[in-house]
Amino acid sequence: MQNEIGLVLPKTVAYVRSAIEAAGFKAVDCGGGLLVDIGTRGPLVAIRADMDALPITEETGLPFTSTHPGAMHACGHDAHSGALLACAEAYARVPPQGYRVRLLFQPGEEGFFGARPMIAAGCLSGVSVIVGAHVGNLSEELEPGQAGFLPGPMMAASDLFEGRFIGSGGHGAAPHQALDPIPALAQFVCALQAFRNRVPDQRKPFVVSVCEISAGTTYNVIPGEARFKGTARTLEPDERALARTGIERACAGIAAAHGLGHEFLWLPGYPPLTNDAQATGIAMAAAMEVLRPENVRQLVVPSMGGEDFAYYLAEVPGCFWFLNTQSPAEGKAYPNHHPRFDVDERLLGRVALVNMAAAAALARAYS
Repeated sequence: MQNEIGLVLPKTVAYVRSAIEAAGFKAVDCGGGLLVDIGTRGPLVAIRADMDALPITEETGLPFTSTHPGAMHACGHDAHSGALLACAEAYARVPPQGYRVRLLFQPGEEGFFGARPMIAAGCLSGVSVIVGAHVGNLSEELEPGQAGFLPGPMMAASDLFEGRFIGSGGHGAAPHQALDPIPALAQFVCALQAFRNRVPDQRKPFVVSVCEISAGTTYNVIPGEARFKGTARTLEPDERALARTGIERACAGIAAAHGLGHEFLWLPGYPPLTNDAQATGIAMAAAMEVLRPENVRQLVVPSMGGEDFAYYLAEVPGCFWFLNTQSPAEGKAYPNHHPRFDVDERLLGRVALVNMAAAAALARAYS
């Protein structure tokens, strides 16, 4: 797989298309990605993989380390696509009986909303149910090699926010002659921790993180502005709305208290990923058949990460699941999005096995 970022992945798409053709199938362009239909009759089940890389410089030292500066597959999307290509090769040997399969190779999952142009281009047309997986270590409840399923909300909304406090600047020796935005920014960061701990229902997952701040250029100059960026993660619509209003209110109130101007921008991210309960139960049972029950778990705690597979699940029933593909004993213990992220490739066959078994079982239930 190539290490390309975003919605336009020409080298990656060409590689996948070639591999699909080698398996004996035709790949059709669809919303920047590819669509592959297999089978002749029966209900249509979709299996989705993403293809895009992350803007991270790889530090794994592997023989196949990315040769694209500032880009690597630090979230396992190359593994997802590889597993879906394995599905195509398996279907070439043993075609689906009594149902059809649609393989979806999607661009732009990492913050580029790649599922939306795929859906707009008709990738779900005729689809009865969908399944997809994510590798890495996305749940502390899973041991290496274990698959995890969770009906209902499984991953969070991934909203972003940014803004700035606007002062007048001045000399660090004479703060009384300036409007200093730095104390306001410091108070804002602390206020968000208090907001998160006191305002939302503490029984519901709710994350607010300020992840970037910037202000000033030297020791003795009060800057004219102080900037911030952050993210809010929630699982329910009411909590999502509360996050936005609460963070924006804190910014405006603190700016007013310090006599500052302010700007605030809310950037809606992916919605919460909510699995269909029936589809999840069916997919989980299928996983138990091919992996054995001890390698399959129903999760208790959702992930506060985001995933645009949520858009597919808003259109058709389906199931998204996790496979822990890490191997700490072999040094493969780094988390997703880390420059040294790697997976135990011996476990990747499980992604294809479970997705194919789930597709067959779901086809029977949603015929």
